[in-house]
This record gives sequence, C-alpha cells and structure tokens, in this order.
Amino acid sequence: MSDVIESGRLHPVTVVRKAWVLISVIGWFVFDHRDIFAKVADKYGLWGPAALAAVMTTVFIAFVFASWRSTAFTLTADHLDYRYGLVWQVQRRIQLSQIRTVDIEHPLFGRPIGVRAMTFSTANGPTKLAYLGSRAANRLLEAVVVRTGASSAKRSDEGVVARVSATDLALSILLDAEIIMGLCIGGATSFVPFIISGHALTLGLALPWLRSAWHATGKRFPQYHGWIVREVEAGYRTESGLFNKSQYTWQRDRISSITVHQPLLWRSRNWVKVTGGIVGHKDLLLVPVTSRAQAEKMLVRIYGPEALKLLDNPVRVSPRARWCTLWWRGCAVSFTQDFAAGWRGLFLKQTVTLARITRVLGVHITQGPWQRLHNVAHVTLELPGGSHVSAVNRNTEEATQIARTVRSSVVRTALAGVPIARRATR
Repeated sequence: MSDVIESGRLHPVTVVRKAWVLISVIGWFVFDHRDIFAKVADKYGLWGPAALAAVMTTVFIAFVFASWRSTAFTLTADHLDYRYGLVWQVQRRIQLSQIRTVDIEHPLFGRPIGVRAMTFSTANGPTKLAYLGSRAANRLLEAVVVRTGASSAKRSDEGVVARVSATDLALSILLDAEIIMGLCIGGATSFVPFIISGHALTLGLALPWLRSAWHATGKRFPQYHGWIVREVEAGYRTESGLFNKSQYTWQRDRISSITVHQPLLWRSRNWVKVTGGIVGHKDLLLVPVTSRAQAEKMLVRIYGPEALKLLDNPVRVSPRARWCTLWWRGCAVSFTQDFAAGWRGLFLKQTVTLARITRVLGVHITQGPWQRLHNVAHVTLELPGGSHVSAVNRNTEEATQIARTVRSSVVRTALAGVPIARRATR
C-alpha cells in the first residue's frame, strides 16, 4: 500500500449543509405534533418543551458528528481517495496520473470561515471535493500540483484575455430574444387559467414559469457577474460569481469544438457568446457575452489564424434546401484539410461551430423521406464530449463527398501517428 502523503477530514460545515433533510424532518415532526408540545408545556411548564428540544438537538449533533467522522480524504503517491456517507458508504478514487487541472471555488456562506471547494478535472470529468478549510485546501493543492504537474490558479502566470462588465452582462440578458419569446409564451400560457376562472389557486400553475424565468434571467446575472477569461499554462481559466466565486480551467489539448452564438438583438452591437465542447462536457460557457472581434482573437489563440480563414469562406446550401427548412439561407459549411465549420440559424440565433478534423470520432449521413425527395442530406461530424459539427441539407452527392473527405483525413492522421498534444509534466 502506498504511503499516505496527506489526509484529513472535510470541514464540519460540509455535513451541516447536507443535513437539510434531517432538519426538514425535525421541523415537520415539531409542526405536525405541536398539540403534543402544547400539552407537555401545560403539564410541565417550560421544562417539558425544553427537554424535548434538548433531546432533538442532541440527536442532530450526534448525527452531524457521526457523518463528519465518516467523511474524509487520503492522498497517496498514486491516488486521491474521497469517502463519505454514514448509512451508505461511498468511496471515490482519483488516479493522480489522470488529474489535469485543479480549480478552487469560494462559496458565499463559507468565506467568513475560510471554506473552499476543490474540483479535480480528469478524463472522466470533474470530481468535486467539498468542503475543506483554507489550510487543508492549500496543503492538498500544493501536494497534488507537485506530484501531477496539474495547472492551478496559484502557480500560473495569468493574463486577462476577456472581461465582461456588469452593464454588458445585464443588457445581454435583457436582449436575448430567444429567452424573451420563451418567457412571454410561457407566461401567457401559465396565467390563462387564472384569467378564465378568476380563482386564486390557479396562480399556482405559474410557479414553474416563475422558476424558469429566474433561471433564465435573474440567476444568470450573479452567476456570470465579474466574468474573466485568463490565459494560463494549461489553456484558459474562467472566473466568475457575485456570491459564489467559481473557476474552471479549459485544457487546450482537450478542447474539441468552439461554438459562437449570436442572438437576434445582439447583432446591432456585434455581440456574441462563445461556448465549447470539452471531453466530458458538451457545452461549456467560455464567454457569456463579448464582441465578435474579441471572440475571433480567442479563436486565433486556440486554433491559429487558419480558423479565421475558414470562417470567411462559408459554402451555402443549394436553393433546393428551401423545401426542407425555412432558414436555409443561414445553413453553410466550410472545410479545410485540418478544420471543419458548420453554420445554422438565421432568425432568433445564428451559430457557427468550429472543430479540428483530427478530433472527429465519427461521420454520419442522415436522410429523411422528405430530404430524399429533394435529394439533400445531413452530414454530422461527432466530436468528443457529445458536441458535433453539422452540414445541414447538402446535396446528396456533396454530402457523400464531404463524408468521404473527412474520413480519409481522419484515417490519414491516424496512420501518420500524429499524437494529440499532452500537457507537459514537471
């Protein structure tokens, strides 16, 4: 067995925060049996309810203490173990050789007491270790970085690539036409029963709409507030949060695709949103709103100048595609020996997805009955993380040629033995 390098227990606030179920059960029990408490108070005075409260408090403290004793981490030379659970024991093991980046989150409720959350990014996705005290988090971070060479916020020479102001963020949320239309339609549908019947109870049907409205507008502002993109050794690090300070590291060698979105009402300001596909993630947000010029600079940093040349030469679909989609003028593709790009959307949102040919996992041609009638087909390039580049409603001969060319390029790269760039180990 490997020698233990670092071990300890998580911060007690971890268990208290997760004990909301027990707190809810105790609260429900007290409320449901309030008549019993009233009778005890009448018979024994204040000592009766005080004794019952002391018993429940003791049970709660005992549960929290036992849960905290069963929640711990252990770092060895080979792996990091994380175990938790009182009734159902769960143990997770992370191989140190698989750790690429380590990100630290500063939750709002934990800042006064120095609580941190650590996220370890591996090939299987992120694993979150929450919550640790500041000293324990710093010791564990240093130990992991020394033994893995993983990128961390403390050891990178950071340079700001993009910064989102609060004014631009608030205005971009209000000008998102797709969200506005969805909320208007949902709101009108939710309040129709109240308008027809006039019963106040029918307003309860609007609660799901209010929740959706909060997630689409109000929640996004504090979540994306202070958004900064920094270039670090491993790739890029995004930092954001008005209340909960969070960060995520984009590893340059794991970026499978970049998608640029431009909603309808953003076009007058030439704003775009940039998302990306990463192994283990389908659609991660890189920048919530930025200028197109800034987005193009980021594309050059990630993929090189050839990416911009690719975006300047979209090949539109043939006029026969208008029988298969209303927005056929917004569909286009562009291919080079190394890159592929696909355009979609014309009215509410225009999107373009860019990816390297070498990251393509599969090529699919789909053709429905209506498309077969008009001699068009879709070509889909599957990428790691679930993202894809689509060539929509291309002529059948062109779709076949695109698929053949991409497959040949992928096979040629595989036979040539061109490796995917890996992080440098220290």
